[in-house]
Amino acid sequence: MEVSIILTGIFFLALLILGHELGHFFAAKLFGLRVDEFGIGFPPRIASKNIGETKYSINLLPFGGFVRIHGEHADDKKLKDPKRSFLNQNATKRSIIVIAGVLMNFLIGWIAFSVVFASGIPAKLAIEQVSPGSPAEAAGFEVGEYIAGFSSTEEFIGFINSHGGEEITINERRITPRVDPPEGEGGLGVTVVEVGIEKQGVLKSVVSGLKSAVEVTSLIIAAFFGFFKGIFVGDFAIVNQISGPVGVFNILGETSRLGAVYLIQFLGLISLNLVVINMIPLPALDGGRFLFILVEKVIGRRLNSKFEAVANAVGVSLLLLLMVIVTIRDIMRIL
Repeated sequence: MEVSIILTGIFFLALLILGHELGHFFAAKLFGLRVDEFGIGFPPRIASKNIGETKYSINLLPFGGFVRIHGEHADDKKLKDPKRSFLNQNATKRSIIVIAGVLMNFLIGWIAFSVVFASGIPAKLAIEQVSPGSPAEAAGFEVGEYIAGFSSTEEFIGFINSHGGEEITINERRITPRVDPPEGEGGLGVTVVEVGIEKQGVLKSVVSGLKSAVEVTSLIIAAFFGFFKGIFVGDFAIVNQISGPVGVFNILGETSRLGAVYLIQFLGLISLNLVVINMIPLPALDGGRFLFILVEKVIGRRLNSKFEAVANAVGVSLLLLLMVIVTIRDIMRIL
């Protein structure tokens, strides 16, 4: 894997995590809570400076950042400022602080999509389907591949139909379109679709970016429901449909070759995926913390701190197990 791709991936990861933590940070500051530290990167610490009551640090590992809100953990017994601690805020304030990181990730996705609409993407033809046993399959064409030299389906179909039985070159591959292909397959046996985004003005691009962010988030939620449903009914093959860090870096490498606007679009997609992932009601995720606050509100008392600690440990273990499984699957796909 190219060094530039790895560095781009680290930058994306850092930006998304840092943005997420900034959401928690700003929400805590908005409600007047004490924030003990805001760190860029993860320890060991390189440098730090106290500004007011908050320590701002730069750390060695460049994989995002973190925020330490005073009294954030249920077992925090040494509160310097109890009234301004996370523990002593009402459920509404704590809920807003917890989901603020998710809202920041949604904002990043919205901004990224808005930039894409403002920049525009030139019209291209992409392969949507490859028919089994077709000349396209034999030549190695794949779903998602762009067809060089064509920007409309009419132009492409006309070219193929006019060269039936003749050897032609497409995407540096020699291929011969069929003269009498099966119904609905065409001479090459591919289904193509026009992709591209017309360049828009600033205001319109912001509106379009919001609409796309909402639509994409809805699709991601539906996909995750399908994933958990498959796991629940024993359809573990569904795991093959998701990607972990290795898979994301592999996709990032392919996307980087298309240009900056595609990278920005991919950044938006990852950020919106983080919105949905973080809102899963699993301990150790923001969704789990939010669920605990809701349960607390319903039963009228705080949950046992030991129960929360055990639940968070179990949640982290499940996440790590899933990450290991997905990473192994990603490596197997590449090999």
